[in-house]
Amino acid sequence: MISSFYYRISIMKTSLYHRLRSIGAIGLFSLLLLSLLPSCAKDTPDNKYRGENKIQLRLPDGSRSVLIAATSTSPIKVTVRLTSRRTDAVTLQLNLTGEAASSLTLSSKTLTIPAGQLEGEVVITPSAKDVTTQQQAKLSVTSAASGLMVEGDLTITISPFPVWTPTAAQQALIDGYRAKGIDLSTILGYHTVEGSVDWAGFTDPDYGRDIRSKATWRISGATMLVELSDRTTADQPVLKFSYNALGLNDIYKKLWDGYTVDNLIYFYAEGTSSLEVMKAINWTQSSPETFNVVLDNVRVNASTGTLAFTGKRLSGMPATYPLREDESDSPIVVPFTYESSVWTRVMAKIAAEPTFKETVESADGMELYSILSNTGIDEDRTAEINATEGHYVKPEGKIDLKKGTLSFTFPFHGYNSDYYSVVKVTSQQRK
Repeated sequence: MISSFYYRISIMKTSLYHRLRSIGAIGLFSLLLLSLLPSCAKDTPDNKYRGENKIQLRLPDGSRSVLIAATSTSPIKVTVRLTSRRTDAVTLQLNLTGEAASSLTLSSKTLTIPAGQLEGEVVITPSAKDVTTQQQAKLSVTSAASGLMVEGDLTITISPFPVWTPTAAQQALIDGYRAKGIDLSTILGYHTVEGSVDWAGFTDPDYGRDIRSKATWRISGATMLVELSDRTTADQPVLKFSYNALGLNDIYKKLWDGYTVDNLIYFYAEGTSSLEVMKAINWTQSSPETFNVVLDNVRVNASTGTLAFTGKRLSGMPATYPLREDESDSPIVVPFTYESSVWTRVMAKIAAEPTFKETVESADGMELYSILSNTGIDEDRTAEINATEGHYVKPEGKIDLKKGTLSFTFPFHGYNSDYYSVVKVTSQQRK
């Protein structure tokens, strides 16, 4: 019986061979024969894996480690995968440990992979705003069903803020001032900022929910980086706050969001192109965006212990800012520069498609600089803007080189807000 079966198979193969040969398809015949042979390829989680069932933690690139910048807020997607399917649901407990764990948020500490499925997903969101040394965290599976082995932990390394190092020319200036009895080294480097912002709010309630009402927002333990500005000369020391100037990153981002993506009335109003802008650059209410406030040209008067820091709004705008040309009458304000991931994408889009600028211009709230510093602060202009009286304060900055402290008080007027809002902050050099 068996020999007869193999004889019939042999006849079938020979007949098939001659037919294929007659059409010049011997190569195809070889492939057909190979397909009859059992596969010896290594199984993957998508195949019928017969080895030990393992739990794998994987990043989108397939690795188990990632390096992120201290300023990053981009979510990190982690796939939790089984190497073979199970007939029952698998519930896993996960945990973040390590020095950097406090700067990271895990979407869920419990993950269930349904029966018959291979994988699930968790998300880690960074908020590492005060990391000044390299830190690590590990994502581990701390509890799993019987018979499951964990392949290994996933490691997240957070690189610190860049440390400012003076150039040779800047160091010569620092040494020169020290020789004159002005020790700038007591003020340069990282500072811890404390203070408050008294926000005016709006009579018109149609702005973003987080900024509608007047409020006092606290600044506590914020990190600011103070550098010697390139504007410094042998006769005039000048400071630059290159990261989180006066601790305002979070508050100013909240304000701008309130004028734009969180402003469900004006920003999304019919006739504006806001939705077109959002779609073009993949900007949503929940998209992770960075926002850094920079202040340059802070002039030091060591003899009086004062700081001059106001200037034309135009002076803070980068040369590449596409709405710069609309600044015909530039008021005296605190001339911050804003480094926004949203505006980085907007400017890249305009560079690739110049007509996109017109789309941006017709989107309500996109005028970043005039939105956040709408009115001059060199004198009280309350009457000019038809605002509530009694909230203007004169801009004032102080420096104490012996204590290593800076202090600032100044007003600013957010577009259409009820009156001048006031910032009061003090910073101390970190030892």
